Amino acid sequence: MESLKQLYELQELDWTRAEKRNALAEVREALAGDPQLTAAQRRMRQIEAQHSECNAQWQSAQLAAQRLEEQLKNVENRLYGGAVTNVRELEAFQEEQAALQSRISAAEDTLLEHMIATEELQDALEDAQRTFATLQDRRRDLLPQLQRQEQALAAELEALDLERAELLPPIPPRTLALYESLLDTRGGHAVSKVDAGRGICGVCRIALPRSDMQRVRNSEGIVQCNNCRRILYLE
Repeated sequence: MESLKQLYELQELDWTRAEKRNALAEVREALAGDPQLTAAQRRMRQIEAQHSECNAQWQSAQLAAQRLEEQLKNVENRLYGGAVTNVRELEAFQEEQAALQSRISAAEDTLLEHMIATEELQDALEDAQRTFATLQDRRRDLLPQLQRQEQALAAELEALDLERAELLPPIPPRTLALYESLLDTRGGHAVSKVDAGRGICGVCRIALPRSDMQRVRNSEGIVQCNNCRRILYLE
């Protein structure tokens, strides 16, 4: 049956079209954006924000330490300047001196922590910036190639669509409708080439009844596999 041969050829053509459509979709997805580049940029921005916040905390800690140093200097100037003679007042200044020295020690520890964190974040930021720049360069170099692939695949699909249109007229409408339905429900495999030597369906590998095999051999209309319901074709 000539239309079955054309139907099988149509299926092979549709497989090729599906492959090209998938390839075109992948290329267009790649053109729309680079997940690695986007992730690298996001990470870089996050580290930039962390570095900025940590640097601000470091500067704030520096100012706090400076203010404490100034307060201590003022206390020590009064303590050792000879102006304080009252014992209780002297003791009060000594207590304030000790308290300020303790606070300065804690502030210096905090300052050191912020300094180390800021330096670590600076190293991480530079690494993230290098990664982003590398991916950005790769993206820039890849774009022309992707654009050429998109144009080539679109042209190939257009030619395949024209070829498909030429195959359709000889195929009876009911046969074509059945084919289209099976194509959707059978994973893109609507027509099965019969293994004549073993008498089995070429897709599901189930043995065919003798009557069905005879009808297929005699090209007696459309015969479907009694197991997977695909259209049987004997070359």
